[in-house]
Amino acid sequence: MRYQLGQSTRLGNREVNEDRIGVAESDNAVLMIVADGMGGYRGGQIASRALVNRMVQQFKRHTFPMEKPQAFLKELVSDAHLAVIKAGSEQYPPIEPRTTCVVCLIQEGKAWWAHVGDTRLYHLRAGKVQERTIDHSKIEELRRKGELSEKEMDKHPQRHLVTRCIGFQQHPPVPGISEGVELESQDMLLLCSDGLWTSLDDGSIGKLLSENAIEKAVETMAYQAEFKAYPNSDNISVVAFQWISNEPKEKQGTFKAHAPETQEHEDELMQTLDELDSALGKS
Repeated sequence: MRYQLGQSTRLGNREVNEDRIGVAESDNAVLMIVADGMGGYRGGQIASRALVNRMVQQFKRHTFPMEKPQAFLKELVSDAHLAVIKAGSEQYPPIEPRTTCVVCLIQEGKAWWAHVGDTRLYHLRAGKVQERTIDHSKIEELRRKGELSEKEMDKHPQRHLVTRCIGFQQHPPVPGISEGVELESQDMLLLCSDGLWTSLDDGSIGKLLSENAIEKAVETMAYQAEFKAYPNSDNISVVAFQWISNEPKEKQGTFKAHAPETQEHEDELMQTLDELDSALGKS
């Protein structure tokens, strides 16, 4: 498979980063994970770490391509749920940590994803969002009932309340699971915690991904999300994947998703990022 990856995680204006990113790769498949530990409960970072570690372990134990990818993703969520509960029980005194998550499997030119809570996945083509996960949240329920508009969701006092999470309850949550999506060359998949999408709209995300090399795009959007939310920025984590083709790696040679950038543009980008850090008091 030929593809490119970019990832970034930032603390924001929090004392602890309770987000966790995971990427696992084999010759025939890629697994990407973003988990957002729930800071309103003790041990959010314990929950997100246990989830990511367990999912990566399970990926490494399987052979790909997977015959039933949706069943595999459901199994990952259930198994991670048990791992989070176990991690909490091993603390002294025992705690009940919780996390949201989104996980995506790519194999044979197709993508499947599962999510719990308000950690999101976006599928983009030519800079436009084709689809995204629908949050398991209180405000999303109100919107679906016609009691809340899209515009009202941004300012609603319950916008951070999720209705499903991993950990805490005895039975694993029911994840939202996608159908398989056939990827076209240059398609993008973006996984992120709510620290990103609460600050950047779909248009801004698409523009950054389409106009920059993938590594720079994720770093820039994480900076921008933190800057816009200052001084109340949440943890921000993002993983981006760009599909190229199903051609074996050994035949791919050198590939650049975007034209080489000039030194002037490189300097301008670094200056912008330095200014953002300075504004956030991180210089």
